[in-house]
Amino acid sequence: MRSRANRRLWWERAARGSALALVGLALLRIVLAQGERSTPASHRAPVVHLTLAGIVGPRARDSLAAHARAGDAVTWSGDLAAVATALEPTRDPAARTRITAVSDGALVLVDSLGDIDSLPRGGGVVIASGLRGAVRVSDGRTVASAAPSMGTTSGRVLVLGHVGWESKFTIAALEEAGWSVDAQLQLSNTMRLTQGSAGAPAIGVYAVVVALDTVLGAEAAVLSRFVRAGGGLVLSGEAAAAATFSAMTPARGGARVEGSRGGFDGSDPLLALPIRSLTAVRADAVVLERRGGAIAVVARRVEAGRVVQSAYEESWRWRMQGGASGLREHREWWTRLVAAAAPSVRASGTAASASGGGETSVLNDAEAAPRATLVHRLGPAVLHAPNRSPEPRQLHPWLGAVAIALLLAEWASRRARGAA
Repeated sequence: MRSRANRRLWWERAARGSALALVGLALLRIVLAQGERSTPASHRAPVVHLTLAGIVGPRARDSLAAHARAGDAVTWSGDLAAVATALEPTRDPAARTRITAVSDGALVLVDSLGDIDSLPRGGGVVIASGLRGAVRVSDGRTVASAAPSMGTTSGRVLVLGHVGWESKFTIAALEEAGWSVDAQLQLSNTMRLTQGSAGAPAIGVYAVVVALDTVLGAEAAVLSRFVRAGGGLVLSGEAAAAATFSAMTPARGGARVEGSRGGFDGSDPLLALPIRSLTAVRADAVVLERRGGAIAVVARRVEAGRVVQSAYEESWRWRMQGGASGLREHREWWTRLVAAAAPSVRASGTAASASGGGETSVLNDAEAAPRATLVHRLGPAVLHAPNRSPEPRQLHPWLGAVAIALLLAEWASRRARGAA
């Protein structure tokens, strides 16, 4: 009997202690919850969420980024389009600018003078001249902007070859495009015609040398040193297939293939020109142009310089037989070849801006891609705004039920043994 009474007494004390412990835990949680409610907002980490319809201004964004680095919660959401642009000066005397823009939608390009051009969904490349102020690229909601860089060519062009139609009209095309051209043209085994100073190719004097035929075997070593020191070399016509330059050429010239009759009347005048298809392209070379399945123009970097190899011959026919647009197209084609070999221009510093929601500010170059900059500074977008206030700690219902059950069991045990 005494053992049973002792067990019952132990049970009563355990039940009473457990019930009191649970009640105390509940009271503690209630007190902590009340304390959270009464804590001043200045003592809690703030939660900032931006719902954007356009790009946030740079000052506001940088301020929020500083708060985020300090430990505050900063998030954003919104349908912010990915618009980006980059401006690069072309390597030619016309001081043109290559505008590259990308977006999820169609784009409109403008500067301070007005509209420049438009681009379809996805973006593209526009080459423009005479730009004024920053170029703004917009899809109607988000604007990316960058200021054009001004560059200068690093020297003159030297044309080497025989006296003939090809050298004559190559020089004419380059001069019309704004290049300063010197020339050394072989008239016979003992006679050479020169234009300008026409000295040996040297960095700082010439930017590019254009070689048109194989008469230049004696100059091969000089041209090699010129290219390796940072100059540009364009090999065209017979020079593109000459074994003399095989150590520098991006590819090997093949057999001559005549152009198509009536090619100048079609959509691609280059089909009318003879070509020596380029083969055995080096692994470090870049194909710039193809004609059908044949490689027509290829480029390669040789130490500090560049070599451009063109398989086309007799390009002068394009200028003479290409109709009303032949002269302009021939000039532009030669300008692209020489520009591809020319050393990089020396550009001035650039500035960029981005706007959205009616705000425009001067930014740094990286912000020509406003969405990318926002993600970099504040993190990716979230689907929903976070809860601004912490949820108070609440007493779980089962804790109350257990406490009541334990108190009832203790009371029943006491009644069963006749205790008050």
